[in-house]
Amino acid sequence: MQSSSVSTDSYAKVIANSKRVRWDIEDDVLRGRRFDLARPFLPGSLSLVDELPMLRGDDRRLFSQIQGRSYAYIFGLVERFIGAKVLEISRTHWLGDQVALEALVRMADEEIKHQELFRRLETLMAADMPPGYRPAAQPNAVAAAVLGKSTWAVLALTLHIELFTQAHYRASIAAEADICELWRDVFLFHWKEESQHAVPTRA
Repeated sequence: MQSSSVSTDSYAKVIANSKRVRWDIEDDVLRGRRFDLARPFLPGSLSLVDELPMLRGDDRRLFSQIQGRSYAYIFGLVERFIGAKVLEISRTHWLGDQVALEALVRMADEEIKHQELFRRLETLMAADMPPGYRPAAQPNAVAAAVLGKSTWAVLALTLHIELFTQAHYRASIAAEADICELWRDVFLFHWKEESQHAVPTRA
């Protein structure tokens, strides 16, 4: 009984954190803004554009924007299999611990919202950036391949993604002054919800 109580308490904390950091795509993140193409998207510490001496000025900025667009697309892509796996795991609590069920459903809801956010971003960038950009990977194909692996393998990959999301934001995106403000805000709000997904709990 003690183990079950601790587990329920841990899930209750997840729910409380989810309610505390929850945000809306339009009201909190986009707020009617568009991307500032006069500024880089991806910070140099992530794009490594400084290691490409053949690029100068406008070309460096465009390079960071293209990389940033792909960076955002990849996040939207991985949210597909994460949300599906969390919903699958929630099945074990459908007729059991309803606090655990709510915590998992909230996480899945956040991942689905993140997919919508990154789809909205791609629409904005496609409208304003030069034509010709095409992503190579399709979310459903990647999700099908990943979900074909064991649950623990998928969860380990998910944890890795959650951790580097936080590391990239804190070490690079938050610290870089000269990047597009909307792009920075997208990853600030994304980080706020993703950071609670990797909080250690006692089982």
